[in-house]
Amino acid sequence: MRHLLTVLIFIVSATNPVSAQQSGMPDKEQLAIALDYFSGGKYREALNILSRLDKKYKLNPRFKAYIGLCYYYEWNYSMACTYIDPYIEDLEVYAPHERSIYYFTAAESHFFLGEYDKAVPLYEKMLTVCYNKEKGDAFFRIAFCNMEDRKWESALENLNSALLYYEQFGYPQNKQARVIQIQKMIKGCEKKLKVHK
Repeated sequence: MRHLLTVLIFIVSATNPVSAQQSGMPDKEQLAIALDYFSGGKYREALNILSRLDKKYKLNPRFKAYIGLCYYYEWNYSMACTYIDPYIEDLEVYAPHERSIYYFTAAESHFFLGEYDKAVPLYEKMLTVCYNKEKGDAFFRIAFCNMEDRKWESALENLNSALLYYEQFGYPQNKQARVIQIQKMIKGCEKKLKVHK
């Protein structure tokens, strides 16, 4: 029995990167493991390693943004903002689509926190660098933020842009529901504009 327990402990420690961290695995290798976890969608595992390395070394803005992305995928929007927002300007040097991911993640995090005034400029930055097929979503979110702020004319304009981009470059998976939602939102904005004229 004791021999079996020893074998099980050895197997677990050999296959568990956290144990490897504690047994002296070089930080460079741990970073590579964290990036593999991130690429594989294992955000909690990547976050654990990246956070520890950040405390030890104060990682560069790109890795800080990776930490923010991990928090976003773990639905911790407040921490996602904490790790992405301060470094937005530093991330300007990266490829356009990579930046669009950071802008979108930060914008969505603020959106889900109800911080629409912070979300809109990030969606607008995203629009300058994202693919055309992603613009419909950004315009849709901006319109929603505009409606929350009672900016009916801007909301109407952004809803029409969202619909145009969806028609030209493709709808999200829930196509029919999104079209119906946008049409209802457009009618709502038009009513509000008539009342205020």
